[in-house]
Amino acid sequence: GLRLYGGIPGADFIESTGITVFDVGTKESVRIDGQKYTMMGALGLKQYGKVYVMLGVNELGYFNDQAFADAYSQMVDDIRAIQPNAVIYLQNLVSVNPEKCKANNQPYYVTNEKIAVYNDIIADIAEEKHAVLVDVNAALVDETGILPGSGTTDGVHFTKDYYVKWYDYLKIHTVDPDLYWAGQTAVAEEGA
Repeated sequence: GLRLYGGIPGADFIESTGITVFDVGTKESVRIDGQKYTMMGALGLKQYGKVYVMLGVNELGYFNDQAFADAYSQMVDDIRAIQPNAVIYLQNLVSVNPEKCKANNQPYYVTNEKIAVYNDIIADIAEEKHAVLVDVNAALVDETGILPGSGTTDGVHFTKDYYVKWYDYLKIHTVDPDLYWAGQTAVAEEGA
């Protein structure tokens, strides 16, 4: 949806319907110029200045928070190895609209409580791995902390307007790459 409706000029989207953090390095689900790649393989085809990650909703039913944390953490390490000069942005998950989820038969485990747990995990990983956390959730939920019914087609996925809103948020929540890398150098020197 972000690719279709966000209007992001010049961006490459490495995407796959239903992909999980457990599959990004093993499942050949991305097709580029007739070739099949894993998401990590596709990411390595060229170098980027920024890499944005949005993963986790499909994992809500996995019921193993530690396995999710371990796989997500490993994925960030793999991205850093593949894209050593990129600023890595980890986007948290957006709360769902429970009424629309129920009306559209979303799985029982797709809950805001579980999303909050995963958002805490993603925030911890961002801090540990010195990646930039982007609080997309704060930009898209209403004053009660849920995704408004007007912003979702099925309780989970966004309407066109909300994909645009998401992109608008990303545009103004970036870091200065020079300051980012200066911080990375300082962290590396502290750990040495």
